[in-house]
Amino acid sequence: MSSSIQHIDYHSVKKLKSGDTNAFDDLFKKYSSRLFKFSVKYLKSSEEAEEVVQEVFLYIWDKRDGLKPEHSFNAYIFTIAYNIIKKYFIKKSKDNAFKDDLIYSLLKEENNLDKTIDYKFLLEKVELIIDALPKRRKEIFIKRKYYGLSIKQIAEELEISPNTVENQLASAQKQILKELSKRKLAGALFFAFFVSI
Repeated sequence: MSSSIQHIDYHSVKKLKSGDTNAFDDLFKKYSSRLFKFSVKYLKSSEEAEEVVQEVFLYIWDKRDGLKPEHSFNAYIFTIAYNIIKKYFIKKSKDNAFKDDLIYSLLKEENNLDKTIDYKFLLEKVELIIDALPKRRKEIFIKRKYYGLSIKQIAEELEISPNTVENQLASAQKQILKELSKRKLAGALFFAFFVSI
């Protein structure tokens, strides 16, 4: 095992893979609160954040046979959560009332915001920009923004200094905002509203 942090859940995941309900409970207790906090930052709804947590662990239980104990369970469940949140967001964006609320929030920052913004399109643009980041910068950004790891955790996992992590995060955010601003200011506002943690 290359990293004690990355594989800290190895034994629990191995037991869960075999159908051990106690291991499932242990992992739920360990991660449910973090997943909830992660989800509520995006969805702005405690009820929906709780639903995300339930969906994540239901998925984990249903797919337990395919778990890979040697891989980072932390990264795995936060990736699942992020994908579920994206589906929630895309579904909500089709609801005019939700669009109006989102637009109102953005209008507080920019009075000339075009109300015909396609939020799904913007989300896709953000993802493309993130994918285009330099490999290490992208890795650090995803660990921080999507998986919710602390600066210290990322530094230890990647065996680099906390200052390097902070510099890479700052560079990533600057690069993303710069690319979005080339397209539309609204894109940058969208990034700040939805993606930034």
